[in-house]
Amino acid sequence: MIAITAYKNQLSTRKKDYCFRSVIDQELSYEQLIQEIIGYNSTITEADARAVLSVLNDRVKHFVKLGYNVELPFAFIHLKANGTTSKLNEGFTPGTGDHRFETVCTFKEEAAKEMENSTAYRIAGIGWSILPKITELLSISNQGAEKTELDFVSHDVLRIKGKHLNFDAAEEKQGIFFIDQEGNETRATRYNSIGCSITEVFIPKNLESGIYKIKIVTSPRKDSLEESTFSTPIKVLQD
Repeated sequence: MIAITAYKNQLSTRKKDYCFRSVIDQELSYEQLIQEIIGYNSTITEADARAVLSVLNDRVKHFVKLGYNVELPFAFIHLKANGTTSKLNEGFTPGTGDHRFETVCTFKEEAAKEMENSTAYRIAGIGWSILPKITELLSISNQGAEKTELDFVSHDVLRIKGKHLNFDAAEEKQGIFFIDQEGNETRATRYNSIGCSITEVFIPKNLESGIYKIKIVTSPRKDSLEESTFSTPIKVLQD
């Protein structure tokens, strides 16, 4: 559901003192989408749904990379070039300077109207910007440098970056949780640091080797629990 709140309008061109902002507090995962497809039409098996989505994923990316404007039932997807140059004949080189390609997804008018009409939302009250959000996971080298490799063993430190990551580690319902591929959750009990934008947690010693997603649970308001789960998993190995 969309949570809507009012903020102080900081724009110099503002015509009114407050403006509305919103956040999404629910997520439909890939696995949940597959179950929705299966339940929508009983003749579609799980294997069918996975196969079609896999082919769709491959073909859409393939033709977008070739420069096509790919049509989906509800949107068009294509690439556009961005960047600057000091000379007219310098040429465009992706990855050089600010030369880059960006993906553009444009919803069809009818699809956009259908999604915008009868939208499920709630008024969240003032200050809803305190919802937690994980934006990046990193490992730490022995020299203290950040690494993008997400392979860990027991007692390694996982650095979590994001927004509003503060929580009370003494409260059992709050903290960092490691979620395995079956959905089982293990709560961390040891932290190197807990901050608003960076939190560092030790990999629990009782965690079995495997693939885990990282979830943070905070309590920004009295009697409330808010969470954020990062899409990229980590790998835990044997010592």
